[in-house]
Order: sequence, then structure tokens, then C-alpha cells
Amino acid sequence: MSQITNIKYRADFIVRAAETDYSRKLTLPGLLRIFHEASLQSAINLGLSIWHLEKYNASWILLRKEVNLYNMPVLGDLITVETFPSGADRHLTYRDFKAFDQHGNLLATASSSWLLMELNERKMMTIPEEVINSIERFFPDPSDCLPRPSGKIPLITNVDYQWKAQVGWFDLDFNHHLNNVTYASWMLNALPESVFKSKKLSNFQIRYTKEALLHDSVICNTQQMDEYQFIHQLTRTSDGADLAFSKSTWI
Repeated sequence: MSQITNIKYRADFIVRAAETDYSRKLTLPGLLRIFHEASLQSAINLGLSIWHLEKYNASWILLRKEVNLYNMPVLGDLITVETFPSGADRHLTYRDFKAFDQHGNLLATASSSWLLMELNERKMMTIPEEVINSIERFFPDPSDCLPRPSGKIPLITNVDYQWKAQVGWFDLDFNHHLNNVTYASWMLNALPESVFKSKKLSNFQIRYTKEALLHDSVICNTQQMDEYQFIHQLTRTSDGADLAFSKSTWI
């Protein structure tokens, strides 16, 4: 069941086995995939999907996201996701997400910023005025929106943990680059097992800087800042290009 009320889109999702961990709880990558699906359906309803943008030869690209996790649901739970564009300017649009349980309790939130990429040159482009004009009158009051993701993540100065991977065919999305959820998955994969078994993820921030393409070999370097915080850096090994930066906070 789904519905669109003005600019807000709401949809119900069942937590599936592939989205859970060893304890049967929804994982961060699982939640991000649900949020991604909700944002796609929202964009379709608003006439702003990749199909609607074909006349501009453009597509939306995620730039930053900050997720706050309060109580992760478990396998088989029904959750409701609400998402909506929360603002825009000439170069960026912003989108908020909220997840609720069946009783209306808040499970998680995410704020995000997106840019528009021209698909031939693979470069950022100015968002057409008609795109912004079509939705700006529906933007919620700023007091109803989440804080913008800052993207201010410290740089790694020491490597404590590493994870290596290579981009395969099934890691790509419809923009022909590494799926944004996989970036996050690979960054967290660098952490030791003890973190996942003894702590709970409460906040995750990520900033995307470059595309990872098919067959790229990448390495995730992770530094432990203190008992509860880690910073992560995803780098392409062939040219040393930094692809993304993230920070995870655990309790």
C-alpha cells in the first residue's frame, strides 16, 4: 500500500531475510535499500524520475546522507517509510526519510542531498528551473524537515582496519556505477566482527566524491577514533582516487 499526499510519499515495507543480519535485525544496508526504493517511487509520483529526466539526458546522483538509527525492526516486521523533497537550490536538492513501526514509533531518519548529473560528460549540471518550480510550492515548512547532512568527515590519519573489493556486474546501478548502498556496505565491512556483536550502530554519515565503475578495485581504510566512532575512506587502487568518506557512531 502506498500513497502520495502533496509532496510526501508513504509506503509500507516488510523486512525481508536478505535485509537482516545474524540477529534477524534490519541492517543499515537493508534500510538504505528500502529508503532508495521509496525515493524512486516518490520521484515517479512527482514526475521527477530518471525517465522524466531523459529529455535533459540527466540523472539524480546521491551526494551526502546522514542516517540516525533508533530502533531497528526485525525479520517480518511491517514498517512505514515516509520520504519527501525538503528543499532545493540551483545545484542541489534535498530529501528526508523517516521510518516508523506499526504503532507509529520512529525507527530511523535520514537526510540527504542530491545533484543532477549530465550522463554524457558525467558532470554536475544546474537543475532546470522548471524542475524546481514544479515542486517548490509543496516544500514542507523548514521546521518539519531534518537538518541538512553536513558531509564534514575527518580525514584518516592512521589505518586500523581494511577491506578490499572489486566492482562486479551486480554491484552496478542504472547509472552504470557502483550502487550507493554498496559503498556503505563495503565501508562497514572493514570493521572487526566484535563491533557488530557488541555494539549498535546509531549514526552513519557518508559523502560520495567519485564514481566507482565496473572492474575497479577499491580499498576501504578505517580508523578507530575512540571506543564508539570510526571514520572510513573508500579509495580506487588504480589511481588513488578517493571515492567516498564516511563516519559511523556506535553505542
